[in-house]
Amino acid sequence: MTGIQTTQTEADTRRLPLDLAYNLRDIGGYATQDGRRTKWRVLFRSDSLHRLTPEAQQQLFDLGLRTIIDLRYRQELAGAPSVFTGSPRVHYCPIALYELDDPAIIAYRPRNLDEVYRMILAHAQPQIRRVIDRLTEPGALPALVHCTAGKDRTGMVIALILGAVGVPDETIVEDYALSGAYLGPLLVELRAQAARDGLDMNWYNRLLDSDPAIMRRTLAHLREHYGDAAAYLRATGVSDRQIEWLRAALVE
Repeated sequence: MTGIQTTQTEADTRRLPLDLAYNLRDIGGYATQDGRRTKWRVLFRSDSLHRLTPEAQQQLFDLGLRTIIDLRYRQELAGAPSVFTGSPRVHYCPIALYELDDPAIIAYRPRNLDEVYRMILAHAQPQIRRVIDRLTEPGALPALVHCTAGKDRTGMVIALILGAVGVPDETIVEDYALSGAYLGPLLVELRAQAARDGLDMNWYNRLLDSDPAIMRRTLAHLREHYGDAAAYLRATGVSDRQIEWLRAALVE
């Protein structure tokens, strides 16, 4: 693996321990291609927050959090409603990156994570634009983006944001791979539920991977088919002004 290596100390600093949230991380401190760094305590990524205790919720409020974007699909929201729904202290925004009953998603039938991520790039452009619209609203930051594991849907959104503000591909790959260090307890739960649901476990286990090579291939696919991350966001309808706003807000 080439590029900047993330040490365990750096990874531990990036992760915010929170009861019943395993993969909550700050995306600050990453070097950009022009020699600057992403700001700490402005944008966070996480697995699902539906089980947070009032004490854990307060920890997030203490970070100054103003916006939570929940990328989970309809069935997940119904089965595990967010504790922040209707909260007067934070703007909770459910934006499903895709729905399982969407005909385009049903037809795609991804066999592995490479195909899941390419499916997201191809079919979730309106939803990704909505995420950027929310993040660039006045007063939206600090913000947190999450899904169920905080690895795939969240990983794609964060990869596009990091790329758009100038973080190099290999650092994005390393940020993606950090999920593998923290998701162990949650993956046990997810595998057990998948087995109860009668899913093909060989197929399902492939979807639980955090292999950096997967994100590396995804970023190569992005460049080949869409250009860089900023060009992709522009193709979704994100404006140059919004991209510049993101760079100003997230990079110091």
